[in-house]
Amino acid sequence: MSARRFTYDVAANWKVVAENYNECYHCGPVHPELTRLVPSFAGGGADLDWEAGVPHRDRAWTFTTTGTSTRQAFPDLDDDERERHKGELVYPNLFVSCSADHVTAFVLHPMAADHTRIVCDLLFAPGEVASAGFDPDDAAELWDLVNRQDWAVCESVHRGMTSRAYTQGWFAPMEDWSLDIRRWLLPRLGLERPGESGASHG
Repeated sequence: MSARRFTYDVAANWKVVAENYNECYHCGPVHPELTRLVPSFAGGGADLDWEAGVPHRDRAWTFTTTGTSTRQAFPDLDDDERERHKGELVYPNLFVSCSADHVTAFVLHPMAADHTRIVCDLLFAPGEVASAGFDPDDAAELWDLVNRQDWAVCESVHRGMTSRAYTQGWFAPMEDWSLDIRRWLLPRLGLERPGESGASHG
């Protein structure tokens, strides 16, 4: 159940926000607090294994300011899920980031070509929420910080795209998951390009 909600108005197109979520080469310079928690994020994200999950630093196991929590992990998790972070973009507008003790869900609402409203819910097991002394602030503090860092970068990218000099960008091999957004979207707009499929990993 949701124990904390943040609502953000971001001056960027929703596709820019989705592409930002689907890559991590920005993580090192943009998210120092996050990369201290998940050191492999600092390496550019090329070799992250999202199926197994991404390991935290030693003795850390969740997305909080300390990497730990007094909350219990969700029941029935496997060993990887108890120790690693997993995330997924579910097309068209849902991000899900899974930690052992909470799930963070983002719903994107495109308001205009340059305006996305993002609703972010931190979800916890009902039994934990009902327990004495329950406090989601350790997770909420980290997520709000990381979110605001991301939105600032997205707004900067969007400003660059509005330049009269801008025509299009290029996708490097490590950006295939960001290209995946285009593969999903273009057929739905009737703009599928030759040789491109509409398959997604979401």
